[in-house]
Amino acid sequence: MLRKGYQDWIITGCLVAWAFTVVQAEAVRFRAMWRDDPATTMVIGWDQVSGYDPVLHYDEVDFGKQATAYRMAKRPDRITTAKGMKNHFVRLTGLSPNTLYYFVVKDNEGTSRRYAFQTAPDDPGVRLSIVAGGDSRNNRDARVEANRLVSKLRPHFVVFDGDMTGGDTDQNWRDWMDDWQETVGSDGRLFPVVAARGNHERENASITELFDSPSPDVYFALTFGGGLFRLYTLNSLIAPAGRQQIWLEGDLKANPDVRWKMAQYHQPMRPHTRRKPERDDLYAAWAGLLYEHGVDLVLESDAHMVKTTYPVRPFKGLGSEEGFIRDDEKGIVFIGEGCWGAPLRDADDAKSWTRATGSFNQFKWIFVSQEKIEVRTIKTDNTQYVAEVSHNNIFEPPIGLTIWAPPTGDVLAILHPDPPADPLAGQRLAAREQEAAESAPSPPDAAAPSEPKPKPPSKPVDKNDWTVFPKAVTDETGGVVISYEMPARGDVSLQLINREWQMVTRVALDNEPGGPAEKRLDLSGVSDGEYLLVIKRNGQLLKRIFILKGQ
Repeated sequence: MLRKGYQDWIITGCLVAWAFTVVQAEAVRFRAMWRDDPATTMVIGWDQVSGYDPVLHYDEVDFGKQATAYRMAKRPDRITTAKGMKNHFVRLTGLSPNTLYYFVVKDNEGTSRRYAFQTAPDDPGVRLSIVAGGDSRNNRDARVEANRLVSKLRPHFVVFDGDMTGGDTDQNWRDWMDDWQETVGSDGRLFPVVAARGNHERENASITELFDSPSPDVYFALTFGGGLFRLYTLNSLIAPAGRQQIWLEGDLKANPDVRWKMAQYHQPMRPHTRRKPERDDLYAAWAGLLYEHGVDLVLESDAHMVKTTYPVRPFKGLGSEEGFIRDDEKGIVFIGEGCWGAPLRDADDAKSWTRATGSFNQFKWIFVSQEKIEVRTIKTDNTQYVAEVSHNNIFEPPIGLTIWAPPTGDVLAILHPDPPADPLAGQRLAAREQEAAESAPSPPDAAAPSEPKPKPPSKPVDKNDWTVFPKAVTDETGGVVISYEMPARGDVSLQLINREWQMVTRVALDNEPGGPAEKRLDLSGVSDGEYLLVIKRNGQLLKRIFILKGQ
């Protein structure tokens, strides 16, 4: 017979263990997706580990974990038991575009933590930020690093190009979903994922039952930004010709007025490693259609290396290689090929139309505006040293972010040949955000009011003529003193740009006071030459200074 004290200890221990199980066993492994219009709908999915009768409570107002305070509520529209999880999906409709919603899931056992999501813009004048990549299979440490970087870059959405796991097993997928929680923002925000199928997903159901894909065959398209951008998700693991090709051609023909088009599929037509075979079937079924209907950008994965190409078109004549030839006017840019945590391979199969290759953990950071698409390759290791982007300007690279800079440049830009359909779109865009640090500053006549304007020249000035800006010359030690006016307290960035319009260095000054400011910059480590110093406050242009180093 047990002594009373020992009995109490056992009972207390059991109660603590039971309480811990209840706390942990609710709604977990959250993700957000789309089946329809990204501006007015959202799908919220999770794993209901225990409990019953879960309800998602949501609102545009944050009520924390007070479920009954939220004005709207909805029960799951679909429940699947797959990959060792009870996957619940709530399909929300009638939402407001470009709007932040807060939500919790309440069941008979308790309430989840408070999460949030934001619908996509429906205005083509609003710039989009996208993270794109694939192949997160084996190396969980590398996968988690990349996931954490998603949470810091806070994109409008993530394009994920297949091969989430290595073995497609129940434990693989539970681990993957646990790791995906690292993408959740510091404020509890979920960033929607548009998922394609890879060869390590053994069947289409691996995607449809975990991400509530809008198509059982995992090929579909979504339009963002009121016609700004249409994303095609294709399936390279089923026949590319036949039904899929017919659908693709029909959808491309039905959407001729979308300003930009991008496609994602897992296995590349022309892989850039010798360890992967050519996919002539994909080339035959899709390459001509994508080019003829103006697709601008294609994301491929599977090869586990890094590539960007020049714009190319399908062609097998003189000057072509592997069925493509460079076409800077109307060609398609291909990017990839994986590296979200899968084993890296050698980039040993470059083509004459390849822009750059490498082999390291990475994903792409893509900006889409009416004027252009910008692609940056982001190295995803050592993310603990990367700051979070400003919530007011998600396009400004944060401190510590490593952007790959091959000899061909760190920014791949695709310029649109036609002016925006909306004549005010450019003005609205400029009002909402400044160009990223690597982009060329605008011409002198767009200078901020606080910057003294030089005497107007007799003819228009080329944007490369930096002499129209105030000049500063470094001293014998390589230092230079610059001054500017702060209209109010804020965060300041100083970006030094060289003659190739590449950012050489960047200095961040947090919480600077308002009023006149004077700083001394040490440029002793910078090569002699001409530079443009761009000074911004909270992402808004303050001043440009023409700097002469060593002259």
